Amino acid sequence: MKILINILFVFLFFLQGAADSSLLTVITILFLVFTLFLQQGKMPTFPGYFLLAFAIYIFYLSIGLFNNHPNAHIDIKFQLFFFAFYFWLINNRFNIDFLKLLFAINGIVLVIYLLLYLDIMPNFWNENTFGRQGRVLGPAITPMVYILFNYLYTNKKFDRRLGVSLMGAMIYILMTSNFMNLAIVSALSLLVVINFKQLLKPIYIAGIMILGLLLVLYINSPFVPEMISSKLEYIFKPWEYGTVKTRIADLQQALDNENFGVFQKLFGEGYGASSNIYRENKLSPSLSRTFAFQEIDNGFYYLYHRGGWSLLVLFFVSHIYLITKTPRIKAKIGFFVIILITNALSIHYFNYLFYLILPFWILHKRIEKRN
Repeated sequence: MKILINILFVFLFFLQGAADSSLLTVITILFLVFTLFLQQGKMPTFPGYFLLAFAIYIFYLSIGLFNNHPNAHIDIKFQLFFFAFYFWLINNRFNIDFLKLLFAINGIVLVIYLLLYLDIMPNFWNENTFGRQGRVLGPAITPMVYILFNYLYTNKKFDRRLGVSLMGAMIYILMTSNFMNLAIVSALSLLVVINFKQLLKPIYIAGIMILGLLLVLYINSPFVPEMISSKLEYIFKPWEYGTVKTRIADLQQALDNENFGVFQKLFGEGYGASSNIYRENKLSPSLSRTFAFQEIDNGFYYLYHRGGWSLLVLFFVSHIYLITKTPRIKAKIGFFVIILITNALSIHYFNYLFYLILPFWILHKRIEKRN
């Protein structure tokens, strides 16, 4: 049974973002929940905070059902998946080595992106394998985010397994040209490596200054590949990066178009809401059109649109609590970085199931401590 659960766990990761995967996701999660009743010694339970979260969700869902949003199921299905998957996480007693599985997933993601790039396998996640400026489109590229947080949470040292996996992750992240995950993985990697106490020693201060100088010289040299040099200018001005500018423009348009009354500002339009954004193509006006989204790429607006200021405040309060429950300053900073960047540039935190592993680890302290 444990081997089957491991396989289903990995399979579920790759169902995230896959085309027409809702039925398979439902079947997989329901089977995982079913396995809870095959465990010996303890039946599944509902922690108080889980029931409270579900009750709060029902309140905002009822607002959405009252507003009768078109295609509401596109949004609502994700919350139901989340509750069912988290219920399995907190009740699972099969001693699953999540860290080991995440390392395996990381390797599989790399292989899949290489196969997609070489056109050896079909693309189950996107209609087209290559997107804008040649970026490769494929499965979720988040396993290294969870792995690095695990290292921060358990105070693990940077080891060979992490180093090799990190190199593989950087390959597929660069293939996707994904600024968000590149920023998060880079920040978490630095936190794993850096020792704050040692940084105050003169030898480390001098070393960092020398490395910084060498990096600046390299960046301004003719030896930097064009693919990398074209993005380096955005390191200190990320708001000038194309996809970031698009997200800022979408958010501004959404806020300008919302026309919320007092009730909506407080409680939003409920779950099931969606957004329509008009994007103007100045180079080719004929390509200008209105895009329909589950939500614009901003997790904070996702919450505000569905629950107004009340839900947004609940989100901040609950995550401040999670930060206080996270041991060690580096893990706290890492969790904050994940939440901030992910929600500023996407809604993945609300439609990628595996982000639930982070609060699960924090609240239930079932981090794998082997290796």
